[in-house]
Amino acid sequence: MFQIINTIRAIRTSSGANRLIYYAQKLPLVGSRIRDTAYSSLRVKRSAAVVLLILSILWGFSTRLAYVGLLLYWPVITFGGHLTTDEQYGLFLHSFWMISFIVAGISSAKVLEPKRDKYIAVKLMRMPAANYMRSLLTYHYATFFIYSLPAMLIFAPLLGASYLESILLTLLLTLWRIFAEYGHLKLFDRTGLVLIRRTGLVWIVIILGYLAAYMPLFFNEALVVGPLLLKLPVVLAILLLGLLGTVQLARHRDYRSAVDAAAKRDDPLLDIGRMMSEAQKSSVQTADGDYSLTVVHRQEQPRRREGYHDLNHIFFERHRSLIRKPVYLRAALIGGIGAVAAIVLALFGEQFQFPTPELGTIIPILALAMNLLLLGERLCKAMFYHCDLSLLRYSFYRREASLHFRIRLFRLTLLNLWIAGVLGAALTLIFGVYGASFAWPDMLLLWGSILSLTVFFSVHHLFMYYIFQPFSTELNMKNPFYFILGAAVSGMIGAAIVTRPPAGAFTLTAAIAAAAYLVLALILVPKIGHRTFRVK
Repeated sequence: MFQIINTIRAIRTSSGANRLIYYAQKLPLVGSRIRDTAYSSLRVKRSAAVVLLILSILWGFSTRLAYVGLLLYWPVITFGGHLTTDEQYGLFLHSFWMISFIVAGISSAKVLEPKRDKYIAVKLMRMPAANYMRSLLTYHYATFFIYSLPAMLIFAPLLGASYLESILLTLLLTLWRIFAEYGHLKLFDRTGLVLIRRTGLVWIVIILGYLAAYMPLFFNEALVVGPLLLKLPVVLAILLLGLLGTVQLARHRDYRSAVDAAAKRDDPLLDIGRMMSEAQKSSVQTADGDYSLTVVHRQEQPRRREGYHDLNHIFFERHRSLIRKPVYLRAALIGGIGAVAAIVLALFGEQFQFPTPELGTIIPILALAMNLLLLGERLCKAMFYHCDLSLLRYSFYRREASLHFRIRLFRLTLLNLWIAGVLGAALTLIFGVYGASFAWPDMLLLWGSILSLTVFFSVHHLFMYYIFQPFSTELNMKNPFYFILGAAVSGMIGAAIVTRPPAGAFTLTAAIAAAAYLVLALILVPKIGHRTFRVK
């Protein structure tokens, strides 16, 4: 088993080291000093592997700290600050139960998750599927417990939990996730259903789970089931279920079917990326109606546009199902939730005594919501697959990167302004229910933040697409600098949520950041875009 675990780690670190060397060669100043011989240098590979190992360990601890701190601990102390310590601890356990046990248990399954190292180890290296999966699950859940334990030992005692309870909660979560893993595998064996691929069902569970997790923070009469987690019958039940899942996963024989379902290819030696490609490309497929004769005839009418303006106009018209439908759906979702929330607050606000939110608390959360709601990565992926993948093979198209960048930035910003406008109107309606709690200066700060963040995120996604071009021909994202910059922006949003700066300071910072980012993009894309914007 340890030999297989070492092999899995070797596959991951070797692949990661190759990517690290490749993208390090693209860095200014130092990149030219890194030769292609680094790929075959054992010393360089070992150094890169050590760096990746350290980064993976730090990433494992930091993600669990961020998860427990931002999703479980922070909402309790922010919106439940008026409660006693015992009540806060109960709400913490409730959120922990709903998100970590229910939502994650349904939406995550390592045994059926498509991974490249799974394909390489089982399909190419002919490693026995049962040995691979047992070793992988052992390694995953051992590290899961190790990474989760410090986060629980830090945040749970702040709400009154003992260190023994923190360790017990981590152990219960690990065992429950093992049992959930066995449930996914058993469901697949009986029905052939890969539950984590049912995207609609998974997202319904996620939305309902998060609503159930945070509802007791705003509704005093909402059911809180978290404290039951530490009751002796529940503890014993989870321990027994976890042990049952561990034994059944260890005894399971037919892992081959599960691996084939997650890494199925007809000719693995000739088509190493097809499964990942199919999953990625399905997210950017156009509707059949986009190519109807009516639409084509309308596109062929005489137009005043020329060159890249005409090209991008045709793209946005021909692939409107990929572009307009997400805008309409998100606008409708935001508007519907805003209307329902305003009606509930107007009818039952005094009865349930909803806490009056502070603008300095709302705006950083608004930044996180807009980062998720605004169009960005998916639209860039659609542009790459349906347009740029073919045209980037020509030098004249790469040389004019700055021109079609500006055209697309204008289009993307307009689309995002529709979503942002509906979001601002919904929030204005909700805050209007509070009456005197929000004055006109607060509304100006709110709308100023929304407009600044819209420009910022529009520039951010398109800038990263042109400068890093993270998509391969399989639509996989492999550029580490793309992830680093994205993580840096998310980290700044998380820091703002935790520190809760004054609304005026946040709005001013967002406006300056948006303007600076725009200027930076308009300088760098014409300067280096012809080299970075290309097919990989």
